Amino acid sequence: MKEIYDYIIVGGGISGLHLGALLSRHGRVIIFERSDTVGGRAKVIEKDGFKLDYGIHLIRFGPESALGASLLEINKSISFIKPGRSWAFLKNGERKLYPTGSLMDIVRSDLVPFGKTIRLLLKIKKMDQKKLKPLYDTSLADWYQQENILPKIQTYLTMTSSAVQVNPFPNRSSAGELLKNIQRVLEMGSAYYPQGGWGPIFNQFENFILENGGKIELNSAVTEILIENGSCKGVKVRDNIFNGSQIISTIPVQELFTILDEKYCESQFINKCKNLRPTAGVVIDFCLDEQISDIDGLIFFEEPLSFGFIPSNLSKDVAPEGKSLMTFLRVANVEDMKNKDTVKEIYQEFRKVIFRAFPEIESHLIDERSLFLPMVDGVEVNIKQHQFNRLGHTIKNVEKLWLVGDSVGGEGAGGDVGHTSVRECYKQIRRKENT
Repeated sequence: MKEIYDYIIVGGGISGLHLGALLSRHGRVIIFERSDTVGGRAKVIEKDGFKLDYGIHLIRFGPESALGASLLEINKSISFIKPGRSWAFLKNGERKLYPTGSLMDIVRSDLVPFGKTIRLLLKIKKMDQKKLKPLYDTSLADWYQQENILPKIQTYLTMTSSAVQVNPFPNRSSAGELLKNIQRVLEMGSAYYPQGGWGPIFNQFENFILENGGKIELNSAVTEILIENGSCKGVKVRDNIFNGSQIISTIPVQELFTILDEKYCESQFINKCKNLRPTAGVVIDFCLDEQISDIDGLIFFEEPLSFGFIPSNLSKDVAPEGKSLMTFLRVANVEDMKNKDTVKEIYQEFRKVIFRAFPEIESHLIDERSLFLPMVDGVEVNIKQHQFNRLGHTIKNVEKLWLVGDSVGGEGAGGDVGHTSVRECYKQIRRKENT
């Protein structure tokens, strides 16, 4: 049995839905998702009225983001909620205002020395690409030493790296990538949260695909990408073959060769895919019978370095009326997530610091969910995997096969790599079709 489509997309995560919606304006789209629900690593689980994101998924720059641009293009809209003031809980027990995205935040906060921090941020803001480019290969730790960055400012910037780049490791985190992201935050503002959580975003993309005659097939794992004479012809799903004009894989490139024969690719490309380092970590969600904190911004912990927020303080409809949802992420080394004893230790230490900051959780706890994730984002933004070193959207000597997602191309850091990757690949596909 053969079915022919203009665009076949492997994976119904946010990248697959995002790209599928854009492409459905130009032809017939089908998305194959191996699980029984869309969303992938950004999926939403509803439990007793609580809408639980699969980890922390904020949208950097909100309506000005790549995701926001695509929603605008397809004439679908959601509301982006700008968080309020963020707070840092320090290891000495103090709570201090954490500056996010505004020079005025520095004025209000005593987390960092005012004068030196303002001068540093203004210096960063004025840096051009020529000065930034060499710093992409420089670690934060080395850059701290080169610039004689004060310890308090180092702590602040490392916290920033943990949230912006999902990388709390100064010896690996790319200084150039972080400084570029700080420039963009100073220019465009910080992260936003979608009204109602991520469910409405999935719904908008799904609806648009279906309205344009596309299909989304759940419980449908692609078992093989089919190549003939150096060109991608389609995919195999169970015993069925689906032919397409363009085939797009949105699965993490670390898993690409579970469905693509290595013989079609060069060894350097294969090694880069298999050895790409993802982010990893532990997520803890708390469902509470009432609101115990009015913090409506990000929450940072100095030790262990971690962060979170209270989604229900931003969007009340992610929790039942009068109740509260809190969620926290501690990034860990991917190697540590393979050791059960180490994971248990990471979790217990993490949970302890959350309860120290919010002791009321214990008496108001309805339910708790813990996630131990070997992949939070498909790529760790570090000195070897910054935007100039990541894989592109095409494979040499293989036509009509495209790669998209948060492990491929795309500027930025964290989850927004996936959204910029989608936009870039979409433009490349359309240029190719129009030549």
